[in-house]
Amino acid sequence: MTIFGYPIIILTMNPNDIIAVISTLRGQAYRFIQRELDSRGMKGLGPSHGAILSALFRHEEITMGDLAAGIDRDRSTVTTLVQKLADHGYVERRRDPADSRTVYISLTPAGRALEADFREISRALIARTYKGFRKSEKKVLVHYLERLQENWEGE
Repeated sequence: MTIFGYPIIILTMNPNDIIAVISTLRGQAYRFIQRELDSRGMKGLGPSHGAILSALFRHEEITMGDLAAGIDRDRSTVTTLVQKLADHGYVERRRDPADSRTVYISLTPAGRALEADFREISRALIARTYKGFRKSEKKVLVHYLERLQENWEGE
């Protein structure tokens, strides 16, 4: 629908509901990921492990501090998530011999074997998220979401 050649955008939601919308989308995406993990028999894994595993797919080994900073989570949260991954045999920890306070994390062969499934789940998640979007719409959406994120940087 247009008026004077300009498209009319009809909002069905109050723009002040943006945080509620983002929260709902996050919940839906997390449920989708969990169903995919469960259907593939990936025991002990949840959506919250995704950022850690993705970082480890890119790096052979990383310190706990660098991992926490890289995924923007506090160290205690990352420690808990890494412990669960270690308990299920997906990662191993190694102390730095020169500085015992530094702990390195790396994937085990079982953890490395998850990579193909994670890539497939990610592709399916992105496809579902952008269903019906044109390339130009995706770019605009990401641009605005980045602007929203910038408003919260430093928190």
